[in-house]
Amino acid sequence: MKSKELFLANVKKYIRPQTDPVAIKLVFGDEQPPEGMKRPTEKFGYPLAACQGVSAARRLGLSLSFEMPDHACPPSMCVFGYLPKERLLSGQVTMPGYAGSEEAAKKIEAANIILEAPPRAIWFAPYETAQFEPDIVLVYGNSAQATRLAQGYAYYTGDGVKSYTLGRLACASYVNKVYVTQEPTIVIPGGGERAFGTTGDDELVFALPVKFLETTALGIEAVHKAGYARYPTGFAGITAQPKLPGKYYKYLMPKE
Repeated sequence: MKSKELFLANVKKYIRPQTDPVAIKLVFGDEQPPEGMKRPTEKFGYPLAACQGVSAARRLGLSLSFEMPDHACPPSMCVFGYLPKERLLSGQVTMPGYAGSEEAAKKIEAANIILEAPPRAIWFAPYETAQFEPDIVLVYGNSAQATRLAQGYAYYTGDGVKSYTLGRLACASYVNKVYVTQEPTIVIPGGGERAFGTTGDDELVFALPVKFLETTALGIEAVHKAGYARYPTGFAGITAQPKLPGKYYKYLMPKE
């Protein structure tokens, strides 16, 4: 089974997200969008924010190509390289709403990963129907589902998944950070994505470089079959006597 089919099958079976995983590709060359993919300005007659492109893919099943004129969010245009980064790094748009001083404002914005060169386009599509090879795949879910994805990634790599958020500009984390570092991350969506992308209050974003799809998919299945973790989580009860795997006691609390 190919990595894509394996990942989608295991995520559907073991993670059970409410919305479709999203494929994202940063296009720097002359590659043209797949047939049927539209730009927001073509389809709707006006630009959208990048987070709306993600939500349109996972909730509505739309495939969208964002070129510079299709972006409606100036901060995200700065981190994607379409506008001068100095305008964001000055911190002027961060005070007083998100920072109590100029120093804090500049530090907050400097923490965003900003692309050195702007992509010609950014493509968003439901991964299942995407007609392109993505750079990143997003899975939205609650904290328990994010936990299972992290367990799947760690099973064969031995690596943990770092969570990173500034409480805003989540696209700089789940697109730019993952693309540049080639490491997965768990992101807390910002207020803009909740307001315009209709992201739920209980949702987190698990962002995964495409090279780890197969490894993570196999890990998700392996953890499930080992019997240590499930989704939905089975509850024993707050005051129930804990019954843990025997190995916990054998190796961590051996009898003298």
